[in-house]
Amino acid sequence: MTSATRPVTVPARGAWSPWIRGATSVAGVAIGSLAVGGLTSFGQQYLPEWTSSFTNSAGGWTMLAFGIVWLSRARPALGAVLGAVSFLLMVEGYGVVSAWRGYFYADPFTSVWTIIALVAGPVIGLSAAIARHGSRLRSALATVPLSAVLLGEGVWALVAIADTTSPVYWIIEIVLSAVVVAVTIGRNRLTVRQAAAVAGASLAASAVYVALWTLLDIWR
Repeated sequence: MTSATRPVTVPARGAWSPWIRGATSVAGVAIGSLAVGGLTSFGQQYLPEWTSSFTNSAGGWTMLAFGIVWLSRARPALGAVLGAVSFLLMVEGYGVVSAWRGYFYADPFTSVWTIIALVAGPVIGLSAAIARHGSRLRSALATVPLSAVLLGEGVWALVAIADTTSPVYWIIEIVLSAVVVAVTIGRNRLTVRQAAAVAGASLAASAVYVALWTLLDIWR
C-alpha cells in the first residue's frame, strides 16, 4: 500500500498584500501621530506668537490627522479607526513629552481631548480615506469636515478670542479652508452644480461649528 500525500496549498503571491498594506498604514499613522503630538509640546513654547495658536487649535490637529490618514492610503473602514488612533496618539504623545519636559498633564486617556478624539477622529479618518479612494463627488464631499473645522474655528476665534491671540493664524485657517475647497473641486473636475454643492456644504457645516462653539461659550 502506498500512502497518499495531501497537496500543499501555497498562498497566492498577493494574498498577504492587503494585510501588509494595512499594517503599513497603522504603523505610519502611529509614528506620525506620536511625532506630531510630541512636537506640539515644543511648538507651544518656541513658535512665533503669530503662529502659536496652531498648537492650541482644533483645526491644526484636524489638518494633521487628515493628512496623516490620507498619506497612509488606508481604505475607509480602516481609515475611520486610524482617525481615532491618530487623535489619541497625538494627545498622548503631547502628554508624554510635556511630562518629560516637566509640565503637568492629565493621566493617560483621561483628558477631555480623549473623548473628542473618539468622537471626531473616526469622522476625520473616514473623510480622509474617502477623499483618497472615493469617486469624484464623494472625494470632494469628504473634505467638507476638514474645511468646515478650519473655516468655523477661524471665524469663531476672530470673534471670541481675538483680544488674547494673534489674528494671523486664524486668518490663515480661513484661507486654508478656501484652498481645500478649491483644490478638491479642481482635482476632481466637478461640474458647476457639484462644485456649488461642495462649497455650500462646507459653509453650512462651518456655520454649525461656529454655532456650537458659541453656545458652549455661553454655557460656560
